[in-house]
Amino acid sequence: MRSLHEFFYTDEWHGESHVLGDPTMTPQESRAHLRASNGHDAWDVLPLIEAPTLVLHGTDDLMVPAVNAKILTERIPNASMHLHEGGRHGFFDEFSGEVNSMIGDFLS
Repeated sequence: MRSLHEFFYTDEWHGESHVLGDPTMTPQESRAHLRASNGHDAWDVLPLIEAPTLVLHGTDDLMVPAVNAKILTERIPNASMHLHEGGRHGFFDEFSGEVNSMIGDFLS
């Protein structure tokens, strides 16, 4: 669990994780979730998105390189991008106050 935590959060953060699994899920449900996540591929439909889109990503994501945000932003018409400096894969949880404010501004 400690290794997984390092992928999602910086060493400075010691809050309660809201993204490291759902304790109410059965092992079968967890495996099904992983299969669905691993098999998800929306690449071909990204150019069809018509809604304004904000792509958020942490600069220090150890699971998915931040360059992925640039690729998505270029693939989705009229998308804008924000890279959260120092954020890892769970940056939206660790830095929720800043991220939620940014999302609120984008939506308004």
